[in-house]
Amino acid sequence: MNEKPGAGMDSLNMDHFPRRPPINITFKDIRYKVVSWQTVPPRRKEILHGVSGEFRSGELTAIMGPSGAGKSTLLNILAGFAVKGMSGRILINGESRESIGLEEFKKVSCYIQQDDVVRPLLTVYEAMSLATHLKLGCSSSVKEKHQKILEILTMLSLNDHGATMSGRLSGGQKKRLSLALELITNPPVIFLDEPTTGLDSVSTTACVSLMKTLARQGRTMICTLHQPSARIFEQFSQLYCVANGVSIYQGPPENVTPFMANFDLFCPPYHNPADFIIEIAAGDYPRDLQRLAEAAEKCGNDLTISNWNSEKSDRGLEMYNLALNDKKASISSSDLGGVQSCLPQPASIWIQLFHLYYRNILIMRRDALNITLRFVAHIFIGVIFGYLYQGVGNNAETLLANFIFVYGTNLFLHYTGQMTVLLSFPLEYNVLTREHFNRWYTLPPYCIALLLVELPIQAFCAISYIVFGYYLTDQPLEWSRFLGFVMFNQAISVAAQGTGFLAGALLPITLAVFLAPVFSCFFSVFGFTSKYTDITAPLRPMYNISYFRAAFQGSFLSLYGNNRSDLPCLEEIYCHYKKPAKFLQEMGFDGFQAIPEVSYILAVGLLAYSLTAFTVWFKLNKR
Repeated sequence: MNEKPGAGMDSLNMDHFPRRPPINITFKDIRYKVVSWQTVPPRRKEILHGVSGEFRSGELTAIMGPSGAGKSTLLNILAGFAVKGMSGRILINGESRESIGLEEFKKVSCYIQQDDVVRPLLTVYEAMSLATHLKLGCSSSVKEKHQKILEILTMLSLNDHGATMSGRLSGGQKKRLSLALELITNPPVIFLDEPTTGLDSVSTTACVSLMKTLARQGRTMICTLHQPSARIFEQFSQLYCVANGVSIYQGPPENVTPFMANFDLFCPPYHNPADFIIEIAAGDYPRDLQRLAEAAEKCGNDLTISNWNSEKSDRGLEMYNLALNDKKASISSSDLGGVQSCLPQPASIWIQLFHLYYRNILIMRRDALNITLRFVAHIFIGVIFGYLYQGVGNNAETLLANFIFVYGTNLFLHYTGQMTVLLSFPLEYNVLTREHFNRWYTLPPYCIALLLVELPIQAFCAISYIVFGYYLTDQPLEWSRFLGFVMFNQAISVAAQGTGFLAGALLPITLAVFLAPVFSCFFSVFGFTSKYTDITAPLRPMYNISYFRAAFQGSFLSLYGNNRSDLPCLEEIYCHYKKPAKFLQEMGFDGFQAIPEVSYILAVGLLAYSLTAFTVWFKLNKR
C-alpha cells in the first residue's frame, strides 16, 4: 500500500468530526502499589514513586522507558484502567478526576491496548458499521453513519479494504482499524499502549505520522513507546521518560541531549537520542535518579510550549494553528462539560442487544465449519451409540444395558454442552475488555446476545443426537416418553453449558480445562453407581445437589416409569426385571418427581449463567 494514513484528509468534508474543546491532563505525585506474593508474608511493592506531569491538548506525547520502568502502569492509571492501589491527584482541565467521575471521563477518552484485538470474521466495513450503531445509537441517521465510516476509513487509508476480513489485515492495518473503531465518537483524549509493537519501520512511521495528524487536530494523544528510531523520535511533541518508577525527563525530544548534558551525561556523536535516554534509564550510564527526577519535574512545571504554526507536512496537509501558550490559561473544567454535551448518546439496551445478536449470527455463519462439526459429531455419536445398544430399549434381558445407554447419553450431552463453550470467555476476554471499557455496550445485552446464539445451537445438536440414539436403541415410541427423555437431556445440556461458561470465566484456561471435567465426572457417579442408601452419610448431600443425578433419574424414568407394561423376555425363560417397576424400586427411583427435578436442573443452569455474568462483570470492573 503506497498511500500513507491520513493522506486523504485534505479532500474530506470533516463536518462529521467537529473540533472538541481541548482537554489537558495533569497528574501530581502518582504512586502505585501492588501486592507481591513472592514473599512470605506478602508485601506491597511500589511501582510508581510519586511521578508528576502534564499532557496537553494538541500534542502527541510519548511515555518512554525500559521494560518494567512503569510506563504502561502510568498509562493505565491515566486512562482509568488501573485504579486500585493508586494514590495521588489526576486533574482534568484543572478539576479533580474524582469529582468529575471516572465514568464521565471515559466518555471523552478511549484506550487502545497493545494487542490487535479485532474480530477476525468481520470485514472492516462490518466492524465499523456495528461499532457505529452501538456507539452512536439513534443520534445519527444511517446516511450520516455511513458517511462518517467512509471519512474515517479514508483518513486512515483503509477505504480500499472495506470488504477485507479483519483477520487478514496486516499488523499496521489492524492497528489503524483499532484506532478507526474508537474515532467514531471523535474522542478528544486517546491513550495508546505500544501502538508500534510488531510493525516494520514503514508501518511504524505511518502509524506515528497518523497519530501526529490526529493530535494536531486538537486531540490529546498519549502513547507508550519502547525504543523508537531517530526519525520516529523527532515526530513527538513531548517526551515523558520513566526509569524505576520515577520521571527522569519531561519536555520536547530535541531538548533531551542538552538536558542530560547538565548532569555530565553526554550523547555520543551520531547516536540516536532515543537510544541514549533509554540507556540512561536502564542504568548503562552512571546517574543519580533522584537528581534527574527533581530536575525533570521542575523542567516540566516551567515548560512553555511554542506555537505550532500552520505548516505543510511531508504529506502536503494543511495543519491547524494551535496557539497552546495562551490556551493553557483559558482551559477550564467547563470545557469538559462542553465536550460531554456534544458527544453522541450511546445506543439503548435493546438496540445494543439487536446489533450484538446480529454480530454473533454473522460470525457464526462465517464460522460454519465449527457449527457443522458439532452437529455432525452429535449425529455420528448418536448412530454409533444406537448401533452398540441396538434394541436394548424394549427387552427385559438388556435393561441394564439400557441403563448404561441412558447414563452415556447424559454424560455425552453434558460434556459437549460444557466443553464447547469452556473457552468462550477466555478467548473473547481481550476484545470484550476493550469494547466494554470504551463504552461500546453494557454487559447484560452482551451476555443475552451470546446465549441467544449458543443455546439454540446446543439444543439443536442435542436433539439430533437424541433422535438417532432413541430410535436405533428401540426405545418406546410414545410421545410422552420421548418428550420426557428430551426434556431431561436438554435440561442437563443447558445446565452443563452454564457450568462451562462459569469455569471459563472464573478460572485460568489451564485449570478450567482440567477442573471442569473432573467435577462433572465426580457429580455424574451419584445415582448411577450407587443407591442413596448405600452412600456414606458425608456424601449424601452431594447426591441431593447433583443435577446430573436428577437428569439421569429423570431420563430413565421417562422410559420406564408411569406404569410401563411388562417388558418382553425374548431369549431367557426367566427375566428378573420383566416388570420395570421392580428395577426402579431397587434403585430407589420410585419416589422421583419430574417437575421439581427438571426445575432444579434448570435452576442450576440459571445460577451458573448468573454467576458467569457476575464474574465477567467483576473482572471487567476490577481496576
